[in-house]
Amino acid sequence: MEGWQEIYQVTAQPFGTIAPITATVFDTSQEILWTGDENGRIASFAGTSLRKYTSFIGHRSSVSQILVNDRGVLSLGSDNLRMTQRRGLVRFNLSDDERLKDLSCMSYTSRGTSEVVVGKSKPGLLRVNVDRGSIVAELPTEDGFSVMRRGGRLICAGSTKGDVVLIDPVSLQVVRKIPAHSGGLVDLDSRDNVLLTCGHTYRGSSYLLDPLLNIYDLRTFRPQPPVPFPAGAAFVRLHPKMSTTCLVSSVSGQLQMLDFVNPAMAFLYQANIPYVSALDFSSSGDYFALAGSSGTVQVWGTPEASTFTEFGRPIEWADPPLDTGPSIKLEDEDVPLNSVGMPYYREKLLSAWPGDMIFDCGRTSSPIDPEILATMKTVDFVGYAPFPKRLRRYVTEPLPTNTTNRTNSKTPMFRSQLDKLIAQNGAAAAAAKQTAEATTDPVESFKKVDIKYSRFGVEDFDFEFYNRTRYAGLEAHIQNSYTNALLQIYKFTPLIYNFALNHVAGPCRLENCLLCELGFLLDMLTKAEGQHCRAYNFVRTLSAIPQASALGLIDEESGSNRHPLGSMLQSFNRFLLERIALENRTRESILQEPSQQPNSLTQLDSIAGIHTLISVKCGSCGSESHRRTTSYVADLVYPKSTDMSATTATAGAQVLSRSGLDRKSAGSASSASASSLMFCSILQNSLETRTQTRGWCGEKCRRYQMLTTTKRISNSLPPVLSLNAAIDSHASRQIWNQKGFLPMRIRADLTSSGLEVRALGENDPIPPVAEEGKSETYDLIGIAFEVSFGQSDNHTVSLIRIPQEDGTRQWYLFNDFLVTPFPAAEALKFDYVWKTPTVVSYQSCREPNLKYYDLWKQHMDVSLLTIEASLTSSREGLRFEFECLAKEEAPKPGMLVAIDAEFVQLQQEVTEIRSDGTRLLVRPSRLSLARVSVVRGQGPKAGVAFIDDYISTTDDIINYLTEFSGIELGDLDPSRSKKSLVPLKVAYKKLWLLLNLGCIFVGHGLINDFRTINIQVPKDQVIDTVDIYYIKSRQRKLSLRFLAWYLLQHNIQTETHDSIEDAKTALFLYQKYLEINEQGGPSAFENILNEIYNEGRATNFKPPVSTPSVANATVSAHGSSNS
Repeated sequence: MEGWQEIYQVTAQPFGTIAPITATVFDTSQEILWTGDENGRIASFAGTSLRKYTSFIGHRSSVSQILVNDRGVLSLGSDNLRMTQRRGLVRFNLSDDERLKDLSCMSYTSRGTSEVVVGKSKPGLLRVNVDRGSIVAELPTEDGFSVMRRGGRLICAGSTKGDVVLIDPVSLQVVRKIPAHSGGLVDLDSRDNVLLTCGHTYRGSSYLLDPLLNIYDLRTFRPQPPVPFPAGAAFVRLHPKMSTTCLVSSVSGQLQMLDFVNPAMAFLYQANIPYVSALDFSSSGDYFALAGSSGTVQVWGTPEASTFTEFGRPIEWADPPLDTGPSIKLEDEDVPLNSVGMPYYREKLLSAWPGDMIFDCGRTSSPIDPEILATMKTVDFVGYAPFPKRLRRYVTEPLPTNTTNRTNSKTPMFRSQLDKLIAQNGAAAAAAKQTAEATTDPVESFKKVDIKYSRFGVEDFDFEFYNRTRYAGLEAHIQNSYTNALLQIYKFTPLIYNFALNHVAGPCRLENCLLCELGFLLDMLTKAEGQHCRAYNFVRTLSAIPQASALGLIDEESGSNRHPLGSMLQSFNRFLLERIALENRTRESILQEPSQQPNSLTQLDSIAGIHTLISVKCGSCGSESHRRTTSYVADLVYPKSTDMSATTATAGAQVLSRSGLDRKSAGSASSASASSLMFCSILQNSLETRTQTRGWCGEKCRRYQMLTTTKRISNSLPPVLSLNAAIDSHASRQIWNQKGFLPMRIRADLTSSGLEVRALGENDPIPPVAEEGKSETYDLIGIAFEVSFGQSDNHTVSLIRIPQEDGTRQWYLFNDFLVTPFPAAEALKFDYVWKTPTVVSYQSCREPNLKYYDLWKQHMDVSLLTIEASLTSSREGLRFEFECLAKEEAPKPGMLVAIDAEFVQLQQEVTEIRSDGTRLLVRPSRLSLARVSVVRGQGPKAGVAFIDDYISTTDDIINYLTEFSGIELGDLDPSRSKKSLVPLKVAYKKLWLLLNLGCIFVGHGLINDFRTINIQVPKDQVIDTVDIYYIKSRQRKLSLRFLAWYLLQHNIQTETHDSIEDAKTALFLYQKYLEINEQGGPSAFENILNEIYNEGRATNFKPPVSTPSVANATVSAHGSSNS
């Protein structure tokens, strides 16, 4: 309560006019102070410096009271109620009504800021709806009112007779009257169950201000001991944070801050103001305002005061005046009209309505023929008239056709629709239609893209419509897909890519290893070559890590507690790098020899580790302590000053002085702008800091002292610099909005005086390195953004500079599965309100750091293929249906293997039934790998399985799909299963090893299998019998069971599916294909394929039913003969 002092004083009226201020209030949503004067003028002032914001005439009489809410400002005059926006624009003005007379006070009701009750100096109350700007009702009362406050569960109103009238905020009925002051009330305030009042008392022949501050308990409606105030209490306000503290003021400026429960705790102040006319507290409790009759406003505060409101929104300032261009005369024919120019808009205009939102609607009904109306007779409200002879009976008039050109929809056709279009009009017409529908607007490219489902599922969606590049996109319909933007950046960071692949190629045995999943994903994105991928296994592992959930990194889809995606992505960036460093360190500690010393450093420490030395020095005794830390992500720390020009100039001077260059040589050596110099200064101050705080000195002083904490980079600079933008305020956002703020290339040097960072031009030569590790030149790799076009369109994207074959770098936008080249001029523009930078990544320009290496392929750990890694292998009496590869059977490039997989259902599909009875697939079912079998395709053991893994899972399985998968209850339970049960990572890594060893996979319908397994196999390593035995014009693919029956005389899948049986059958079908081509050539195979389709049409593509025993015997016989 002590330490209050005058901070600033300002005159509220325009120059040359003086009018007493009659109302003042602090804004609860922004850093604004509002005032109203005797002439009806409303003025506002921004910040603690009271910078003028708006000023306008709102009333013909004096302003009685001002209320604020999120939508604007309510002001009350004696004959009107007005609501304006904070910029001064009128929302409504209630004035032309006989009921609006002698208005004096107002308060919000139980409906919050949507309704107010207005009191008059004469009896009567008005209920006003603020949303509609209209008077709802008028309520009679016995008293007139002079002041009104909403406190707790009641509205407290001061009557002109000196009573406090308590009003129910719901019904606006009088609950109780409390006599307060004999001469009338001047001011009151109420909160919770406490009511404080000031008023006049009759003494002798006149009314004087009462020297007592009255206190009432609203629970018992009884007075409490009053607090004396000899100067005469004229105004009172309760402190917004301290429930028993209030501020009392006299008209002469004497102030008393006191605890009304303990009046001895009081502090007196004197304001230098002629006559106090208004008083108010800020919602933060750090400031109060005094208004006087001379038209001035004083703001008082404490030295540690910060803001008017704790969670205020940024103030919307007027746009700076724009250059309107040259002035020309219309009659001047010599001046070209293009010299006028066109207006520039940052936001998309409403007139650019998307074509997919334009719909045909029915025409309005035509007027009834006058002849019919003239001859019509009405009987029981129904009109009858003869039919005109000039019109034909039962013939309707033709509807007019819509000849306007509709904008093409930006939604692609399904593949099934595209195939029909190709069959009807040819491939050229279909390609032209899809190309015309693709968007080329950079802003449109940032919008969220959704997968549409047809009755054929996600496989029917045309991903190529959104990606015509050779770089793979990531699907967005899985949980935690907000990580896609950052994962794409690390895909194009060679050092991170090489580090992840080196790890995954080694013998890592951690089940939930995020680094292994990162390596699998980056390798999959490389092999995809423009095809879409899913990060399902990666985000599944992320969800299984308890620390990720504790840090709020698990996206709960749409919920009220959802964190901003930008903050989540920055937290995920830090967590990911720290986690993969820990996992790599754990693997190395397991593999190292017992005699070796443990190594606390990892490969990632030399790639992205920022090694710092933190020194803490006591200012009293001089004792100093040191500790070393390693971080992998740096958060940018912005200057506190909001004067951007001064900050930019200071940053430029610091960089020039530290670099030892004068301004002329600096300008010729680099094309960096002042804004990029500011970025270098911010980065430099973020990596190395010096702060002073009060802390405990445990060395000598053994007490709290002023400590100086210094953080400096030690040893060397990392080749990869990952930065979190950490934009958490309007001021930091304004810094990013400057043109040229983010440099494409920077130079960092470790000197004896500390870190020095300066900006270089994109084409500037790379300075030589004086000492290894002490200097680095960084190129910008990519930026991740949070994009928000509203609550329903909030997602993340990334812009990445990718090296091209000609040595240049091209910007590409990665918006989940939308990948497109992006103009460089738009890439570094951050002044769009919907586009917020979150993560920035730089990498060293040194040549060895820019290469992708495949040396990891030479030391891949293939022991998983030769050993039994089952969780149930130690259980007695179990025999498995496979035989692991021997060392002499090590996979080689071109080796044939047959594969088949079975799946279980984790989530049912969601469908929507339309009004016409058709079904719309909203979300397809979610499947999980349950069993995968791989069979030898050549050699003496051809047809013998060497992988038959059942996948253990902790997910809730809603359907085992036993009829199609052969998986039964308990097969995937480690405590009950009699199968070869392995974790998903082990099964996946086996397939990944076969893929990278160059094996060729044979199977039936492998596209669906590989998609669910979440592995990307190049086309030259896939032989799919569903495509071999397929005639495109027939538009039907043949089942494995039907082909086995017709070509191999096999009866398979008679009861359930068996993945080993299906894999062997696909292998035999491929061998049959080779046999037919070898004997009769392609024409013979074509004839047989036509016979298969003809037979299928006759049998409905289903083999005849046979007994299981006969079928199994047939398969076994054929299998033994082929092997």
